[in-house]
Amino acid sequence: MKSRFSKIDWWAGFFVGLAAPLFALAIALDTYPVLREVGDVTNPAWRLIVMRAITFGVIVNAVVFFTALGYNRDRVAKGVLASCVPSVMAVIYFQFIL
Repeated sequence: MKSRFSKIDWWAGFFVGLAAPLFALAIALDTYPVLREVGDVTNPAWRLIVMRAITFGVIVNAVVFFTALGYNRDRVAKGVLASCVPSVMAVIYFQFIL
């Protein structure tokens, strides 16, 4: 039987998964304030920090994903997994397109 919260669980997982890389990027900008002045995403220093922030966000997403699976919250885990798609697109953009 489906719970009435099944859609809410998926969206909650999705937004938590999107927040992790953004949180990591905010920490990176706070740690390296000179990046605010650079502003050019083609700069190798900027690309390196963004890639590290995205990687940190994906690691946090993996922890949340496996924790949700451990608590039998499959819909939350699916939402977290779906939120990794923008991170993968960002990695492809920064690694192969720029």
